[in-house]
Amino acid sequence: MISQKAQVVLLLDAEVVNSLQVGINFKKSPEDGKSYILYKSKSGLKACKNQCKHQGGLFIKDIEDLDGRTVKCTKHNWKLNMLTMKYMNPPDSFMQDELEVEYLGDGGLQLVELNPPDPWLANPRERLVLKEGEVKVTYLTHACMELQLGERRFMFDPWLKGPAFARGWWLLHEPPADALDRLCAADLIYISHIHSDHLSYPTLKVLSERRPDAPIYVGDTSRPVFWYLEQSQVKLTNINVVPFGVWQNVDEHLRFMILMDGIHPEMDTCIIVEYKGHMILNTVDCTRPNGGRLPQSVDLMMSDFAGGASGFPMTFYGGKYSGNFYCNRCCRVEGTSGHRKCRSIIFIILVLF
Repeated sequence: MISQKAQVVLLLDAEVVNSLQVGINFKKSPEDGKSYILYKSKSGLKACKNQCKHQGGLFIKDIEDLDGRTVKCTKHNWKLNMLTMKYMNPPDSFMQDELEVEYLGDGGLQLVELNPPDPWLANPRERLVLKEGEVKVTYLTHACMELQLGERRFMFDPWLKGPAFARGWWLLHEPPADALDRLCAADLIYISHIHSDHLSYPTLKVLSERRPDAPIYVGDTSRPVFWYLEQSQVKLTNINVVPFGVWQNVDEHLRFMILMDGIHPEMDTCIIVEYKGHMILNTVDCTRPNGGRLPQSVDLMMSDFAGGASGFPMTFYGGKYSGNFYCNRCCRVEGTSGHRKCRSIIFIILVLF
């Protein structure tokens, strides 16, 4: 399975960006001649390939659309609403794959395509019936979660000891008394990114003293998660850097996949864990996980609170994970007032399925 890559497909300088009209704009790449559509509105820019999902025809402006939001395929007149990225005829047929719009410091922008865009669809596994209590999710503190998946235990972002951010942050919720024991006994440990409220060297120092060969997994970010490992003098011997968008098979029932963030791909990651065909998504601190393209059939989603200190959970516009999704899928623990509220939407000893 090939690792997921982020490729720049179109680069526009500041002059071209400033010349974009409100509504639909067609642009062609000078490198390969491929065409792209940019839709400009008050809320920003949306972009996609100029290619119909039906049979690959090119789009043109739909002169019958007075709102200027629709393009029409030159082959079979399929229509695409650029505001929603939905095909209008036939209705409920397809969604157009959206490209990531990244603004540059000089006023220009680039369109970025993730390939493959939905790697979790590779090598599907049969969805098996779970026994009561076979899967448990335990909130320990901050972003630290423990997943019990059959006989295996998976720990996320263990900040269990000491301060973070140059002693500027402290744990709001005291972790359980046996939290460090649980960490040292974990079968797998995932650390999402380099920030010290997720990569806690005081916590990992305890781990290195008690079990230095504990298996730790991080994404292959351009800014390595363990950038300062040598300076920290923490001796860990089993750190695994895994490629993005590739299933990591633990056993016949358990696997996981690390994905990059669309806003900070050099640093932030999120994770999908699948057990017996049941999928858990933890978006951690990602602002636009996987470029905004998320799986549509997860059984459980974990999200941070937007902006770190905000009291509202992170949501992702235009996807499945709306307010109704949270209300229907998740129970919420009310946090107490303070600098940081409970980092996760998933709560203490939540038994799934």
